[in-house]
Formats: sequence, C-alpha cells, structure tokens
Amino acid sequence: MTIRSTADRIIRKSVEGSAMSEAKGTRCGQRIVAVIDLGDHQLGDDSLFGGAAAERQDRRFDQPHPIQRFAHRRLAGQPLLLRMAARLSECQWVDEIYAVGCNLPDSMTQLNSAVIRPLSLPTCHLVERVGTIVDRTTPTWVFYVPANRPFIDAALVDGLLSKASKSERGDYFGYTSRSQGRIPMEHLGLAGEVCHADAIRRLRRNADRLSPSQTIAGCLEDAPGNYELNLVPVPDELDRCGLRFAIEDEQDWDEAHLVCESVREVDAGWQQVARLVSQKEHLRSV
Repeated sequence: MTIRSTADRIIRKSVEGSAMSEAKGTRCGQRIVAVIDLGDHQLGDDSLFGGAAAERQDRRFDQPHPIQRFAHRRLAGQPLLLRMAARLSECQWVDEIYAVGCNLPDSMTQLNSAVIRPLSLPTCHLVERVGTIVDRTTPTWVFYVPANRPFIDAALVDGLLSKASKSERGDYFGYTSRSQGRIPMEHLGLAGEVCHADAIRRLRRNADRLSPSQTIAGCLEDAPGNYELNLVPVPDELDRCGLRFAIEDEQDWDEAHLVCESVREVDAGWQQVARLVSQKEHLRSV
C-alpha cells in the first residue's frame, strides 16, 4: 500500500481569521457532518475504560479508549458530549452534528437535547461507526472526533474544513506538528480529523481487514489501496512538546475542571485556554 502524505504550506494567517469568515452555503453544494465517536461501551469494569474490547474471529474491533470512561461524565455541570456538540455548533463549516457508539447505555441514548442524540450500534469497528453516519447523511466530508475533547475549538475545526472543501484532491486533512508529526495531535485534543466520504466508504469495505485504531489516519495507513493524507501545520503557539487537552486519565479530568473554573466562557478559544495552561505550571502539559 502506498500513501502520499503532503504537508500544507506554513499557515500565513491565523486559522481562526480566515476560516470563521466563511459563511455556510458557499461551498458549491458540499455537505459536511461532524461525528462525535463515543466508542464501544462493552459491559465491564470502568477501570478498564469500559470493559474489554470485543473480539470476533480473534480480531479486536476497538482498543480500550478513554472515551468509554469519560464520555458520560459532566464538566462544569454539563454532559461532556453536549459540551462538545455546543462547541461544534459554532463551526461555520459544519452542517450537522451526530454522535455514534456501540452498546451505549440508556443514560447516553436518552439525553434530553435538541442538538444531538447518540446512535447506538452493535459492536463494530470505528470505520463502520462512521460509515453508518455517512450512509444516513450522504455528506461530502466528515469531521471525526472522539468524545474526550471538551475544549475542541471551532476555529481550528473550520481551518481544516475550509482547506478540505476548497481542495481539488486529497482524502484526508489533519493537523500535524512541524517537528513531531501528527501523533501529538491526538493528545492535543483541540481539533479532530477530516475525511472525504468516499474514502470512508472505501475503508468500510475493508473494515474486516483493518487493525484496531483510534484515528481515521491510522485506518488509512493500515488499509489496502492508495489514500492521500494532507497534513496541516498546527499554529505555532500549539506546536510545543507535550501540550494536551484531550481527557486521557483521571488527572486530565481534574485539570479540565481547573481550566473550566479559570475560563468561564463555555466557548473560550484555543488561544485563551493555551495561554492559561502556559501560565499555570501546576496544570500538566506533558
């Protein structure tokens, strides 16, 4: 398998300035849906992030992931899922927001919200979860994000979606560190991944051949065939070693509460949150 990965040119303007000025309805008929992934909530010990991953024919569908532990919790008095949906609703390039997971508890599927209602599926691969939403909504592009990112930033998301929508080629767009590659972006937790719906359909046809993965990029790298990945340099202020806002353990969860107490605005931008962490040495950034 060959994957052509191309690094975008250095961003010369701040992401939030160019992307947020775009109005919906100016995308030549392209439709974009956001998918919040709630993971696979198999019955089991919560200390194991929701229990053991399911197996079929000796293959794991999913690796244990923090989203199984934290997705149902409340941050600053609001369910984490609804907080993320509210922040995504500020995106100029997102038309609709969906949530999907496997074996979801009633407490999640029965959330009283006009913004989002999670869809529960039987145990399946990440690609099949996203593919189900693609089948139901027929979008041009999908924005994918796991449900452990309470500080997901609308400007950063719009920056990726703007580039994807205006591109003439490419299956995938995601942020990357200029010095460390794309992996640190999984821990940064301020954005997600953008994938063309046709690439999701191709991946889904090979779902039974894919290894467990927690990212769309990982699935593309593992899949047979050719996919073009476009990696966009993250803003310089966020391109430093160890900075993270994704919720991956209990200490992250405690520190997320501290951030919320210090930054009262629910829709606070990444600059404000990153500045706070830089000023507060007791908040972990490694």
